[in-house]
Amino acid sequence: MQSGYTIDLSEVASRVYERIYTDAQECLDRGDETNSKVKHLRIVDEVLDKIIPHDPFAPERGLSGFLSGIYRIKKGRLRICYVGNSKERKITVLYISDTPRKAGDARDPYAVLTRLVKSGKFDAALKNIGWKKLSESYESPCYGSSLLSVSGEITVPPTGI
Repeated sequence: MQSGYTIDLSEVASRVYERIYTDAQECLDRGDETNSKVKHLRIVDEVLDKIIPHDPFAPERGLSGFLSGIYRIKKGRLRICYVGNSKERKITVLYISDTPRKAGDARDPYAVLTRLVKSGKFDAALKNIGWKKLSESYESPCYGSSLLSVSGEITVPPTGI
């Protein structure tokens, strides 16, 4: 079944995916098809090719607080965070993390994602899917409300998109 969504990777997500792919390919080249790195790549590919496009804006995948408007899939240690535009049927994967989740830790995937968003690292990716930067918050073309507010204000996108 074709979802009709175009999925792109941000520069940050692309670098992580390339590392995961290279690690898995080295194992495959040695004939080690059961290596955990190969399994990890297969999980990432399944999320990107099947799970996200099937129902990208499922409410249970939405993040909250400063990261409101960003969605994520979690499988074990893996976190894949993305944004989308349902009108243009575009999804942009912002961040792929395979580090352990430990709230309060500087390397916690959501802490890293927050720093990357605040730094402007994803501005081009957000613009590419039609989000407009409004000072230190973003506005989604689908939701029409301020998202990712630096003030910590929560704006939950409507369901059923």
